[in-house]
Amino acid sequence: MARPVDPTVAKAELENLLQGVAKQLIHRVYGPEGMPWGTKFADLEELAVQLGQAVSQSMIDQAVARQAAAVPVEANSCSACGTTLDPAGGTEPRAVATQVGTARWEEPKRSCPQCRAAFFPSVPGVGD
Repeated sequence: MARPVDPTVAKAELENLLQGVAKQLIHRVYGPEGMPWGTKFADLEELAVQLGQAVSQSMIDQAVARQAAAVPVEANSCSACGTTLDPAGGTEPRAVATQVGTARWEEPKRSCPQCRAAFFPSVPGVGD
């Protein structure tokens, strides 16, 4: 389970991190002198939007892949009968449309040898 985080501390830390990332991206794209005089604002804005979407997509992809790879102990028991689930089902590709593109990951499959239920580990989802 994730550790509780003080939201004000997390916000300040993330803002500092994002400032540093933005500085590095400007340096990487425009060089050590920064954006050249005469660069159109629309060009800067388009670049910033594309980079933001790429960062968002990568963050989503990495987060869902890590979550799927770290099945908690409590998700390895059948919710109907309590039997330990068979992890031999492997994985199944999953995809979800997001605002920045399609997120794809390998979802672990589980089945209950006792009651023969087949399911993914139960986690809150849309509508829960």
